[in-house]
Amino acid sequence: MAEDTIDVTFTCSKCGPTKIELPDDYTDDDHAKCKSCGADFGPYGDIKKRAMKHAKAEVDKMLKGAFKGLKGWKVK
Repeated sequence: MAEDTIDVTFTCSKCGPTKIELPDDYTDDDHAKCKSCGADFGPYGDIKKRAMKHAKAEVDKMLKGAFKGLKGWKVK
């Protein structure tokens, strides 16, 4: 079975890198920061929610593409 992946990346609006820094034993309430410049990205829980929203949209695109061209099928 082929394995599909969905990459969710982001870029620091201040300096560009994509690495985040979190405290040890972090929770969804802890703020993620840019590992390079220290910019605050907000609560980790909010970042996860945005990532899940993006991933779900990508899955929807994959499903629509998988059924494209089949007569009598419609994905809404």
